[in-house]
Amino acid sequence: MSDTEAPIRPERKATLRLGQRELSRLSLAVVLVVVLGLLYGGYRIFLGFKSNRDVVLAQDNLHTLYNAMRFYSNDYDGKLPPAENWSDAVSGYLSGSTSRPGGRDAYLTGPGDGEDIHYVYNDLAAGYNFEPPAPFGKETKPDKSSNIDPARLPLLIERPGAALNAHEPIPPQTSMQNEAELGKLLSFPHGSDNPDNARTVILYADGHIDIVTRKDFKD
Repeated sequence: MSDTEAPIRPERKATLRLGQRELSRLSLAVVLVVVLGLLYGGYRIFLGFKSNRDVVLAQDNLHTLYNAMRFYSNDYDGKLPPAENWSDAVSGYLSGSTSRPGGRDAYLTGPGDGEDIHYVYNDLAAGYNFEPPAPFGKETKPDKSSNIDPARLPLLIERPGAALNAHEPIPPQTSMQNEAELGKLLSFPHGSDNPDNARTVILYADGHIDIVTRKDFKD
């Protein structure tokens, strides 16, 4: 090598070097992603807790309304109230609760994911007779619903934004066709953003309560 010839330096591979500013921005982005993930997870947990609480309140409302209807029936020959003014008829048989604001009428309204929930009464349950058949030889007035099994006769269903005294025909659950018709009438206001597991609560004429999901009515 001559004295004037420059030494050959080894070829350097390209490398990514981050300055302090870039590192700070990257760290901030990572922190934001983690925080947003935690907030979203916490929000989902909150929604799940609220949905469960709302279902419990709906069960309490419907249980209380059923008892009020039974008390009403004791004063009206064992029969359920007429459809046109059912909530007005049973409100006088509701007891105010010291643990819930709104007095006795609070049982006619429940919380959901959006607007308040009211209850829709089954036209087929209007005048349903809880009393056993009269003894042989004693005349009784015909009862249009006496032949329906109360365990299969929906009494109240939930519906967001429904008016007080809302009512409509709801078929007894005696066939797959009637089950499908019921599914079309339901709103599923608890966990409503879940396409399969959104829930609703149904009160039947024998007093039992069902909690059903959207997927229960899918083919």
